[in-house]
Amino acid sequence: MSYYYKKYLKGSPDNDRRHRCNNEWHRHHCKRRCDDDCERPDFDDRPAFGTVTGAITTTSTTPVTLPLNNLVSPSRNISVAPGGGLTILESGKYFITFTATASSTLPIPSVTYTINAGGFVQTVTSPAGTGTATISLVRYLRRGDTVTVTATTAAGTTINATLSVAKISSRFSEKDFH
Repeated sequence: MSYYYKKYLKGSPDNDRRHRCNNEWHRHHCKRRCDDDCERPDFDDRPAFGTVTGAITTTSTTPVTLPLNNLVSPSRNISVAPGGGLTILESGKYFITFTATASSTLPIPSVTYTINAGGFVQTVTSPAGTGTATISLVRYLRRGDTVTVTATTAAGTTINATLSVAKISSRFSEKDFH
């Protein structure tokens, strides 16, 4: 039987365990008992929100990722994704909203937008002639997930779009939402 296991059975204080922990964050912040493999939780109670905008003029009918790179409302827990969109830096349940307006010198064509939120895919279509599309959804996203949007339409269509993400809750695990 190891020395540390004997101390555990004997009832050593939390401070003793905390000093043995090799994780710097845990030594200073964690209030629960720890083993040497403890790690920083992937959530906190700070607000997590972000809004990005962007515009593009399509040159072909192939799907194109919208360059949503202009961060309008920054947060420490959301960042701009490479290539456009938002990267989630804190796990939790998120409210996602996307709006777009299409215009063209010709009659406004139909536009199909595909929202990819951490592996979950949702499409919304703007009917020909209207040029507008809006969608809102709630998804559980993990730290590191990205929310991006692609569009498929006729060449020569100009698209102005806004993508917003706001955390609803971070105190639950993913299994609570399935």
